[in-house]
Amino acid sequence: MAGETVKTQAVCLAVHPWSRTSHVVSWLTAAGKVTTLVKGAQRPKSAFLGQYDLNYTCQIIYYARARGEVHALRECSPVLLREELREDTGALAFASYFRFLVDSLAPQGPDAAAWFQSLTSALDALAERECNPFSLLLKFELEVLDLLGLWSGISPEGGSFILRGERKIPISAEVARCLAAPENEKNIEVLLDAARVIGVFYTFHVDVSAEVRRYALQIATRTMQKKRSSK
Repeated sequence: MAGETVKTQAVCLAVHPWSRTSHVVSWLTAAGKVTTLVKGAQRPKSAFLGQYDLNYTCQIIYYARARGEVHALRECSPVLLREELREDTGALAFASYFRFLVDSLAPQGPDAAAWFQSLTSALDALAERECNPFSLLLKFELEVLDLLGLWSGISPEGGSFILRGERKIPISAEVARCLAAPENEKNIEVLLDAARVIGVFYTFHVDVSAEVRRYALQIATRTMQKKRSSK
């Protein structure tokens, strides 16, 4: 792959300064994570100005260097901006957390395609406000556990969170019902209880920092409370 020019769609995961005028941008593609150097990105006449930002899906063309190295971005054009996320602090916080999980856990190679689909679907739903963002949080976290091969679902009789190997973790019937279909749950207290259950599991079984999740939940909860009090 080194020495080739690659054209693909990618979700912008992170943007970091490289110099006074350049960025290093991390992307998720259907083939895995890609890191590119965007030279002169912040110059007034740069062709890259406004073409990428966090949560954007873009069409990118980059010159591939050896694996593990930073590739050179040649072209970039936005496909989906998801600007609606900027109007909802809670949704934006969850979007940041989703990107963090993917950046930390997504594999390279063909298996990355499912991660790309899950992330783009979750960001689209957050931007379009198709359902409660807390429901989307649970749905996405469960999809990540499934992609990692760490869980098998909820027991048919309820009250159990089933891990790979048929090991079961006891949970309340309400939480079991919520986790079986997060998009159908309307009770925010049940959603938060289910989020706490998943949070404990992530703390002990998934190798990522719990701080980003905690901050996202705090911001989203405060945003929800403000919306309720303003009605």
